[in-house]
Amino acid sequence: MRSPLEALDLRGKKPSWVLLDLDNTLWDFDGNAEEALHVLFHRHRVAEHTGATAADFVQIYNRINHQYWARYEKGEVSKEVLRSARFTDAFLELNYPKEAMPGDIWKEYLDICPRLTRLMPGAQAFLEALAGSFRLAVLTNGFEETQQLKLACCHLAPYFEFVQSSEAVGHAKPGKPFFDLALQRAGAAANDCLYIGDTFRTDVMGGLQSGIPTAWYLRERSYAQAQAEDAAEWQGWEAFADEYRGAFASLPELQHALLTSI
Repeated sequence: MRSPLEALDLRGKKPSWVLLDLDNTLWDFDGNAEEALHVLFHRHRVAEHTGATAADFVQIYNRINHQYWARYEKGEVSKEVLRSARFTDAFLELNYPKEAMPGDIWKEYLDICPRLTRLMPGAQAFLEALAGSFRLAVLTNGFEETQQLKLACCHLAPYFEFVQSSEAVGHAKPGKPFFDLALQRAGAAANDCLYIGDTFRTDVMGGLQSGIPTAWYLRERSYAQAQAEDAAEWQGWEAFADEYRGAFASLPELQHALLTSI
Protein backbone atom coordinates (compact mmCIF):
# COMPACT_ATOMS: atom_id res chain seq x y z
CA MET A 1 0.00 0.00 0.00
CA ARG A 2 1.28 3.46 -0.90
CA SER A 3 1.89 6.00 1.81
CA PRO A 4 0.86 9.66 1.52
CA LEU A 5 4.28 10.56 2.90
CA GLU A 6 5.46 11.61 -0.54
CA ALA A 7 7.65 14.62 -1.13
CA LEU A 8 5.93 17.88 -1.90
CA ASP A 9 5.38 18.20 -5.65
CA LEU A 10 3.26 21.04 -6.99
CA ARG A 11 3.65 19.64 -10.52
CA GLY A 12 4.72 22.89 -12.06
CA LYS A 13 1.34 24.55 -11.66
CA LYS A 14 0.94 27.83 -9.83
CA PRO A 15 -2.49 28.11 -8.17
CA SER A 16 -4.36 31.39 -8.06
CA TRP A 17 -5.74 30.62 -4.60
CA VAL A 18 -4.02 29.13 -1.56
CA LEU A 19 -6.69 27.92 0.85
CA LEU A 20 -5.48 27.32 4.39
CA ASP A 21 -6.67 25.53 7.47
CA LEU A 22 -6.25 27.65 10.62
CA ASP A 23 -5.75 25.58 13.77
CA ASN A 24 -2.32 23.92 13.89
CA THR A 25 -1.63 25.12 10.35
CA LEU A 26 -1.26 28.86 10.99
CA TRP A 27 -2.41 29.36 14.58
CA ASP A 28 -0.71 27.11 17.15
CA PHE A 29 -3.86 25.57 18.58
CA ASP A 30 -2.08 22.96 20.69
CA GLY A 31 0.31 25.45 22.27
CA ASN A 32 -2.29 28.13 22.90
CA ALA A 33 -4.86 25.68 24.23
CA GLU A 34 -2.34 24.14 26.64
CA GLU A 35 -1.45 27.59 27.97
CA ALA A 36 -5.14 28.42 28.51
CA LEU A 37 -5.76 25.08 30.24
CA HIS A 38 -2.86 25.71 32.61
CA VAL A 39 -4.44 29.02 33.59
CA LEU A 40 -7.74 27.26 34.36
CA PHE A 41 -5.98 24.44 36.21
CA HIS A 42 -4.42 26.88 38.66
CA ARG A 43 -7.40 29.24 38.84
CA HIS A 44 -9.75 26.46 39.93
CA ARG A 45 -7.21 24.69 42.15
CA VAL A 46 -7.57 21.39 40.36
CA ALA A 47 -4.48 19.91 42.05
CA GLU A 48 -5.85 20.76 45.49
CA HIS A 49 -9.28 19.27 44.72
CA THR A 50 -8.19 16.14 42.84
CA GLY A 51 -4.47 15.49 43.27
CA ALA A 52 -4.06 15.63 39.50
CA THR A 53 -1.19 17.38 37.78
CA ALA A 54 -1.56 20.00 35.08
CA ALA A 55 -0.32 17.40 32.58
CA ASP A 56 -3.11 15.02 33.71
CA PHE A 57 -5.71 17.72 33.21
CA VAL A 58 -4.43 18.66 29.75
CA GLN A 59 -4.26 15.03 28.62
CA ILE A 60 -7.77 14.16 29.81
CA TYR A 61 -9.30 17.36 28.44
CA ASN A 62 -7.63 16.93 25.05
CA ARG A 63 -8.89 13.35 24.68
CA ILE A 64 -12.44 14.32 25.59
CA ASN A 65 -12.34 17.47 23.45
CA HIS A 66 -11.19 15.45 20.43
CA GLN A 67 -14.09 13.02 20.92
CA TYR A 68 -16.63 15.84 21.14
CA TRP A 69 -15.24 17.58 18.05
CA ALA A 70 -15.54 14.33 16.08
CA ARG A 71 -19.16 14.08 17.13
CA TYR A 72 -19.79 17.76 16.35
CA GLU A 73 -18.37 17.34 12.84
CA LYS A 74 -20.82 14.46 12.30
CA GLY A 75 -23.73 16.57 13.56
CA GLU A 76 -24.23 14.41 16.66
CA VAL A 77 -23.86 17.18 19.24
CA SER A 78 -24.55 20.89 19.20
CA LYS A 79 -22.11 23.75 19.62
CA GLU A 80 -23.48 24.39 23.09
CA VAL A 81 -22.97 20.79 24.20
CA LEU A 82 -19.43 20.67 22.80
CA ARG A 83 -18.39 23.89 24.49
CA SER A 84 -19.52 22.93 27.99
CA ALA A 85 -19.52 19.12 28.16
CA ARG A 86 -15.84 18.73 27.30
CA PHE A 87 -14.98 20.59 30.52
CA THR A 88 -17.69 18.99 32.66
CA ASP A 89 -16.64 15.49 31.57
CA ALA A 90 -12.95 16.23 32.16
CA PHE A 91 -13.60 17.53 35.68
CA LEU A 92 -15.82 14.54 36.47
CA GLU A 93 -13.17 12.11 35.27
CA LEU A 94 -10.69 13.81 37.58
CA ASN A 95 -13.18 13.39 40.47
CA TYR A 96 -13.42 17.14 40.97
CA PRO A 97 -16.07 17.81 43.66
CA LYS A 98 -19.43 18.46 42.03
CA GLU A 99 -20.30 21.16 44.53
CA ALA A 100 -17.18 23.11 43.53
CA MET A 101 -17.59 22.57 39.78
CA PRO A 102 -17.16 25.91 37.91
CA GLY A 103 -20.36 26.35 35.92
CA ASP A 104 -19.05 28.64 33.19
CA ILE A 105 -15.50 27.43 32.81
CA TRP A 106 -16.05 27.09 29.05
CA LYS A 107 -16.63 30.84 28.91
CA GLU A 108 -13.40 31.43 30.79
CA TYR A 109 -11.55 29.23 28.32
CA LEU A 110 -13.01 31.05 25.33
CA ASP A 111 -12.09 34.37 26.90
CA ILE A 112 -8.47 33.26 27.26
CA CYS A 113 -7.52 30.92 24.44
CA PRO A 114 -8.51 32.77 21.23
CA ARG A 115 -6.62 35.86 22.41
CA LEU A 116 -3.33 34.01 22.69
CA THR A 117 -1.01 34.71 19.80
CA ARG A 118 1.37 31.80 19.36
CA LEU A 119 1.64 30.90 15.66
CA MET A 120 3.04 27.87 13.90
CA PRO A 121 6.74 28.31 13.02
CA GLY A 122 7.17 30.62 10.07
CA ALA A 123 3.46 31.39 9.68
CA GLN A 124 3.77 35.19 9.67
CA ALA A 125 6.62 35.21 7.15
CA PHE A 126 4.79 32.63 5.04
CA LEU A 127 1.71 34.83 4.71
CA GLU A 128 3.75 37.97 4.08
CA ALA A 129 5.67 36.23 1.31
CA LEU A 130 2.59 34.79 -0.39
CA ALA A 131 0.29 37.79 -0.09
CA GLY A 132 1.55 39.54 -3.20
CA SER A 133 1.44 36.50 -5.47
CA PHE A 134 -1.61 34.48 -4.38
CA ARG A 135 -5.14 35.05 -3.21
CA LEU A 136 -5.51 33.66 0.30
CA ALA A 137 -8.44 32.33 2.34
CA VAL A 138 -8.95 30.41 5.58
CA LEU A 139 -11.17 27.32 5.73
CA THR A 140 -11.73 26.22 9.32
CA ASN A 141 -13.82 23.83 11.37
CA GLY A 142 -14.56 26.18 14.19
CA PHE A 143 -16.90 28.72 15.67
CA GLU A 144 -17.14 31.92 13.67
CA GLU A 145 -16.59 34.42 16.47
CA THR A 146 -13.73 32.42 17.98
CA GLN A 147 -11.84 31.98 14.73
CA GLN A 148 -12.22 35.62 13.76
CA LEU A 149 -10.93 36.64 17.19
CA LYS A 150 -7.82 34.47 16.78
CA LEU A 151 -7.01 36.09 13.45
CA ALA A 152 -7.64 39.59 14.78
CA CYS A 153 -5.49 39.15 17.88
CA CYS A 154 -2.63 37.74 15.79
CA HIS A 155 -3.05 40.50 13.18
CA LEU A 156 -3.48 37.90 10.42
CA ALA A 157 -6.96 38.89 9.19
CA PRO A 158 -5.77 41.40 6.54
CA TYR A 159 -3.98 38.65 4.60
CA PHE A 160 -7.21 36.85 3.72
CA GLU A 161 -9.93 37.68 1.24
CA PHE A 162 -12.37 35.58 3.23
CA VAL A 163 -12.59 33.27 6.22
CA GLN A 164 -15.04 30.38 6.08
CA SER A 165 -15.96 28.63 9.32
CA SER A 166 -18.01 25.47 9.63
CA GLU A 167 -20.39 27.20 12.02
CA ALA A 168 -21.10 30.06 9.61
CA VAL A 169 -21.88 27.86 6.59
CA GLY A 170 -23.57 24.95 8.36
CA HIS A 171 -21.19 22.34 6.95
CA ALA A 172 -17.91 20.98 8.27
CA LYS A 173 -14.74 19.49 6.87
CA PRO A 174 -14.21 16.87 5.50
CA GLY A 175 -17.64 17.13 3.88
CA LYS A 176 -17.69 18.07 0.20
CA PRO A 177 -20.41 20.76 0.69
CA PHE A 178 -18.03 22.74 2.88
CA PHE A 179 -15.34 22.83 0.19
CA ASP A 180 -17.85 23.42 -2.61
CA LEU A 181 -19.06 26.54 -0.82
CA ALA A 182 -15.48 27.76 -0.47
CA LEU A 183 -14.90 27.35 -4.22
CA GLN A 184 -18.11 29.24 -4.93
CA ARG A 185 -17.03 32.04 -2.66
CA ALA A 186 -13.61 32.22 -4.31
CA GLY A 187 -15.19 32.08 -7.77
CA ALA A 188 -12.54 29.54 -8.68
CA ALA A 189 -12.30 26.09 -10.17
CA ALA A 190 -10.92 23.38 -7.90
CA ASN A 191 -7.80 22.93 -10.03
CA ASP A 192 -6.99 26.62 -9.70
CA CYS A 193 -6.57 26.25 -5.93
CA LEU A 194 -4.21 24.59 -3.50
CA TYR A 195 -5.55 23.53 -0.11
CA ILE A 196 -3.25 23.13 2.89
CA GLY A 197 -4.08 21.45 6.20
CA ASP A 198 -2.50 19.45 9.00
CA THR A 199 -5.14 16.80 9.75
CA PHE A 200 -5.17 13.95 7.27
CA ARG A 201 -8.77 12.78 7.65
CA THR A 202 -10.35 16.20 7.94
CA ASP A 203 -8.15 18.39 5.78
CA VAL A 204 -6.36 16.20 3.26
CA MET A 205 -9.20 13.77 2.56
CA GLY A 206 -11.71 16.61 2.58
CA GLY A 207 -9.77 18.58 0.00
CA LEU A 208 -9.03 15.56 -2.19
CA GLN A 209 -12.62 14.29 -2.19
CA SER A 210 -13.68 17.75 -3.38
CA GLY A 211 -11.24 17.62 -6.30
CA ILE A 212 -8.94 20.31 -4.91
CA PRO A 213 -5.17 19.85 -5.21
CA THR A 214 -4.13 19.34 -1.60
CA ALA A 215 -0.87 19.15 0.36
CA TRP A 216 -0.40 17.82 3.87
CA TYR A 217 1.37 19.91 6.51
CA LEU A 218 3.16 17.55 8.89
CA ARG A 219 3.29 20.21 11.61
CA GLU A 220 7.05 20.19 12.14
CA ARG A 221 7.06 16.41 12.65
CA SER A 222 9.45 14.01 11.01
CA TYR A 223 8.05 11.72 8.34
CA ALA A 224 8.60 8.76 10.67
CA GLN A 225 6.65 10.45 13.46
CA ALA A 226 3.78 11.35 11.13
CA GLN A 227 3.64 7.77 9.90
CA ALA A 228 3.56 6.39 13.44
CA GLU A 229 0.86 8.80 14.58
CA ASP A 230 -1.42 9.14 11.56
CA ALA A 231 -1.31 5.89 9.57
CA ALA A 232 -4.77 4.92 10.80
CA GLU A 233 -6.19 7.97 8.99
CA TRP A 234 -4.90 7.04 5.54
CA GLN A 235 -7.49 4.50 4.39
CA GLY A 236 -8.92 5.24 0.98
CA TRP A 237 -6.69 8.16 0.08
CA GLU A 238 -5.26 6.47 -3.04
CA ALA A 239 -8.60 6.83 -4.82
CA PHE A 240 -7.96 10.59 -4.86
CA ALA A 241 -4.19 10.52 -5.36
CA ASP A 242 -4.34 12.42 -8.68
CA GLU A 243 -4.97 15.63 -6.75
CA TYR A 244 -2.52 14.91 -3.94
CA ARG A 245 0.53 17.19 -3.90
CA GLY A 246 2.52 15.48 -1.17
CA ALA A 247 3.61 16.25 2.37
CA PHE A 248 5.87 18.93 3.83
CA ALA A 249 7.26 19.43 7.33
CA SER A 250 7.37 23.23 7.60
CA LEU A 251 5.70 26.33 6.21
CA PRO A 252 9.04 27.72 4.93
CA GLU A 253 9.35 24.56 2.82
CA LEU A 254 5.95 25.17 1.22
CA GLN A 255 6.73 28.87 0.82
CA HIS A 256 9.90 28.04 -1.10
CA ALA A 257 8.02 25.59 -3.34
CA LEU A 258 5.26 28.06 -4.14
CA LEU A 259 7.56 30.97 -4.87
CA THR A 260 10.51 29.33 -6.59
CA SER A 261 9.73 25.79 -7.66
CA ILE A 262 6.81 26.39 -9.99
